[in-house]
Amino acid sequence: MVETDAAGHPIQVDDLDADWLLALAQDAESQARAAERRKLRYAAQWCVLHPATADTGPATWSEAGERDCDELIGGDGTPAVAAFAAEAFAAALEISTATAIQLMADSLNLQHRLPLIWRRVEALEIAPWRARRIAAATASLSKRVAAHVDRELASRAGSCGVVTIERAIAQAVAELDPEAQAERERKARRTWGVRLSHGRGLDYAGTAWLDATGDTDDLSRFHDLVCQVAARLQELGDDGDLDLRKARALGVIADSYGTGVIAPGAGRTRLHLHLTLSDLDKSSSGVGEVERFGPATTAKIKEWVGHSRVSIRPVLDLSRTDGVDEHDPPAWMRELVVLRDRHCVFPWCDRDSRSCDLDHIDAYEEHGPPGQTRPDNLASR
Repeated sequence: MVETDAAGHPIQVDDLDADWLLALAQDAESQARAAERRKLRYAAQWCVLHPATADTGPATWSEAGERDCDELIGGDGTPAVAAFAAEAFAAALEISTATAIQLMADSLNLQHRLPLIWRRVEALEIAPWRARRIAAATASLSKRVAAHVDRELASRAGSCGVVTIERAIAQAVAELDPEAQAERERKARRTWGVRLSHGRGLDYAGTAWLDATGDTDDLSRFHDLVCQVAARLQELGDDGDLDLRKARALGVIADSYGTGVIAPGAGRTRLHLHLTLSDLDKSSSGVGEVERFGPATTAKIKEWVGHSRVSIRPVLDLSRTDGVDEHDPPAWMRELVVLRDRHCVFPWCDRDSRSCDLDHIDAYEEHGPPGQTRPDNLASR
């Protein structure tokens, strides 16, 4: 099997060792990014060559057959493109008109609304497909919100996963428009409910389905309680797998209600909320953050913290660099790294830091120099 490297030299793939193969894989990724970058550049220039005029009218998403409206293909702050300009461009690339319009829209939004991210695409530091995902996700937002997302994600969009990108966008939208976030919470509340359904006839096998939709804090605490009871069942000899024990725990909780053995609310909340006490004192609604979930209004957070199960931790100095001589970091250091990394630092991993181990970047030596365990030598993995 013969391939060519970036310089055009033939490579016999079957003869490569592991290190060389990894190097060529990196080279292939760089070439792929450069090729996709060229398409974005060409699409942007095609838009420049075909500006909308009074005679042509602007290109809209209705041309793609996907949206029955006259919505412009570019977001707020992008120049209008001539109607039906995408058809010839699509033919040249041998793609559908809808795909060509999306490519043109992404190029417009990146260059005019997400310039910091576009700069890193140009430098091949961010894969174009990632940048295009951010451009598409922010296309309907105002230019002000898009600029905020651009600042928040430009430095880390090259290595974070899709879930992290979506959460960052949601957080930016909420921070800049807390009233809209409050309205989303009000609408979501109307979907709350608990529904029990059973199989019927031949489908029934003694199994029922319980669907619950409700407040994040309430359901998180209840799930914690279910997990605690499931763990207790294992200690008592139940050899079922975790999911089976959690299902059995529901019956145990129902049987124990009011007996003092297990009471509602006994579960310990595991929500991590980020905001200041002054934010909670404000009469107007602001926005905080719920780790692993997304933004929440301060009004919602006030509901969650209005009970005795809240632990308030002092603010950490994230620039703190002092180290310790032990292998395991102290609690403050672990919290610092968790807040700093937010998720596993392995490229494209979305696992949140609180679920990760903290590894030494430079391996810990038992008889090595002092201060080996310090924030800049730890990472969430």
